[in-house]
Amino acid sequence: MTSRSFSIGFLCLLAWSFSSLAASSCKELAVAGVGDKDEFYVVCTNSLLKPAYVVTQYYGGTEHFGVLSLNVRNSGYFCSGDSEQFRCQALTGGAIPYGTFKSRKSEVTVANLSKGTSVYKEKDAIFRFPRSHRAAKSMGCFVVIQKSKDVTIGLSEDRLYQSAECLVALERYMATDKAMLFR
Repeated sequence: MTSRSFSIGFLCLLAWSFSSLAASSCKELAVAGVGDKDEFYVVCTNSLLKPAYVVTQYYGGTEHFGVLSLNVRNSGYFCSGDSEQFRCQALTGGAIPYGTFKSRKSEVTVANLSKGTSVYKEKDAIFRFPRSHRAAKSMGCFVVIQKSKDVTIGLSEDRLYQSAECLVALERYMATDKAMLFR
């Protein structure tokens, strides 16, 4: 991990901290460059009350750097990494805050990916990421939103860094479904 990558990640987190949290979700910026000098930034925070998470990603040319934090009370994890390696640290209560949490109008369940097969395959889902359970197992995470607007986030302890992709997909979907905002 280079000091440039760390600086970019830190600046993204700093920029996010000064942004408006009234309608939390993702802020994305694409900067066109010459040749392979394009840059893409993604900064997301949770729209739901729990679990709390922040995802920051930077893509530039062949570089990728990201920072991820997910927690509820003393359970959760912090991850950072680049296109070649990453590292995650569990909080004192464990890496994944398993359980069901009440948001404003929805319930959010954080489940073990390997035990969430039935939830993933339920027919009344209005949103499912990734599109197949096989892809979810490969990626190490999934997100399902039921017609009731309840949310299930499936995580795998051995692929915590990859969960950023599922959390970003959740926030992108929530931005398109106004009924999901402030749930």
